[in-house]
Amino acid sequence: MKLILLLFVCLNPFNSDLSAYRKLLDGAVDNKEVANELYTRLKTVKESDTPVLVGFRAMSEFMICKHLFNPFNRISHFNKGKRLLEMAIKRDKNNPELLYFRLSTQSNIPSFLGYNSNIDTDKLALISYLKSAATHPDEDNVLNKRIKAYLLKNQYCSIAEKALIKTL
Repeated sequence: MKLILLLFVCLNPFNSDLSAYRKLLDGAVDNKEVANELYTRLKTVKESDTPVLVGFRAMSEFMICKHLFNPFNRISHFNKGKRLLEMAIKRDKNNPELLYFRLSTQSNIPSFLGYNSNIDTDKLALISYLKSAATHPDEDNVLNKRIKAYLLKNQYCSIAEKALIKTL
């Protein structure tokens, strides 16, 4: 079974896309051109595609709105991203990448947008995921490192939670 899983991971072209999308997402935070590239690559993703791919599309909507000037365009992209991300999470409610996307979005946007009700539950779910991932060496190590790094710098994690995360 592990051999089949390993072959799937190695031969699945989505894994290389996943790595590329993560890299673009990181760059899109501060770079409009990278945000545009991420958006262009993902704008054809359908709502029926895999939840994690829909999640990346949602993040591309959030990233593009960050770099827009027109408030109406910004809110339009924000609402589209929010709808897509919530739809993806509804389809795969325990997916750590999707919960990470939502936590990072909700903890970084202005509170007046009213999209911040899942911060505590997502934080706790991600800490729980990291605990279980520590005992499963076949987990996505890149994702684990991304989640750990984010939680360690997140203002919503307590000192005790951060101490625990460091041990995982």
